[in-house]
Amino acid sequence: EASDDDALPALELAAAQARRAADVVARLRRLVQPAPMDTAGEPVDLAALAGQLVGWMQPGLARRGIGFRVEGQAPPVRVDRVAVEQILHNLLLNATQALQAVPPDRRQIVLELSAAVARVRAVVRDSGPGVAAEHRARLFEPFFTTRPDGLGLGLPLCQSLAQALGGQLELEPAAAGAAPGGAAFVLI
Repeated sequence: EASDDDALPALELAAAQARRAADVVARLRRLVQPAPMDTAGEPVDLAALAGQLVGWMQPGLARRGIGFRVEGQAPPVRVDRVAVEQILHNLLLNATQALQAVPPDRRQIVLELSAAVARVRAVVRDSGPGVAAEHRARLFEPFFTTRPDGLGLGLPLCQSLAQALGGQLELEPAAAGAAPGGAAFVLI
């Protein structure tokens, strides 16, 4: 039997998700308006932000046997927090869905952070089946999807958000001669 003590964390999580959804809708509304997005933003710690997102997603990750870790580090970056949160959330969700195709003992998502000259680089890498060569060129096209229930809007939206922030989102090129498996999306 659930107690009031058990319900409080669930309600807090639901409230946080509702606030996040409202922020995303507001950001999407502003994105379609002609005014440029505020690229100055606030200092955002990408590792902490990813940790918060994974905290929200943890019940589903645990249920599916998916591990998550952050590697490397990067200084806080001044960006629109809601936009970056939406990009990372979509990439993590896509990775989670891709991992259903691999055995549970191989299900892993890694967020790799690094800093280069005046830029921060975040890579969401999964151990899933990867992206078929014939799909790589079309991933960011609106309405292109490889999932039967997909709309094909997630990656194009994320790429638009990244560009509005003065960055770029791309699929990491497949290494020549590398074993197939996994996908890595790079946000710079």
